Amino acid sequence: MKNPLSMNNNAPIGIFDSGLGGLTVLKKIQDILPNENYIYFGDTAHLPYGSKSHECIIDYSENIVNFLLNKGVKAIIIACNSASSVAKTYLESRCDIPIFEVISPAVKNAIQLTSNNRIGIIGTETTIQSKVYSQQISEFNQSIHIKEIACPLFVPIIEEGLENNKFTCEVVKLYLTPMVESAIDTLILGCTHYPIIKEQLYNFLSNEIKFVTSDLPVAISLKEYLETNQKLNLNGSGKIEFYVSDDAEKFQNLGSKFLNNNINNIQLIQL
Repeated sequence: MKNPLSMNNNAPIGIFDSGLGGLTVLKKIQDILPNENYIYFGDTAHLPYGSKSHECIIDYSENIVNFLLNKGVKAIIIACNSASSVAKTYLESRCDIPIFEVISPAVKNAIQLTSNNRIGIIGTETTIQSKVYSQQISEFNQSIHIKEIACPLFVPIIEEGLENNKFTCEVVKLYLTPMVESAIDTLILGCTHYPIIKEQLYNFLSNEIKFVTSDLPVAISLKEYLETNQKLNLNGSGKIEFYVSDDAEKFQNLGSKFLNNNINNIQLIQL
């Protein structure tokens, strides 16, 4: 699908996730590219993506991408690891603007950071079962030992605003005890929601373990693309439009905490 509006440097950047997690990516991108305008879509009616079939995730993602293309975006960020792992190739075949995912930049960063060639990965069931992280790491360096653990309760905990509950610490311990035993020195947070519980993860794991999130690497990749292709918006106001598919009030309350800024004018739409 093509849209001539996407050729305009002032065109917005589209970002989507199953819910709140992609706001961690939006925040970092906005820090680096403050003049760009953004459209964020949180598919809160279908969260979490991590427990859905590949077919459902691709279908949800395609509907959102079509919505963003109709809004005239000049680039799209799949700010969801589950969607990045199963839908990116298909989505790229359906549109002619660049699509950025959150997996490859984090993989490259982790490989650069590890000192003992032992990398841990935590993510949703869909992301971990896809083996996309381990496959990409092995393509760069087959000698790296990889430990992957699915953490399906983390996203619901975060989406319910329970990250500071004692229960969360017990869930972290349950999931990550095997990670401690594997002697990793680098941990990829393979879900854009997980930076919200970074403090809880730090408290349980050794402080010598290096955490890798996707927000900064993706923001840098996007900036490099816009600069190289002369698509930077140099005079924009940094406007953000928010759309959700369910429960706009809840998204507003929790999302404002994610961004450290009030979110207003959230529009509820059904795709």
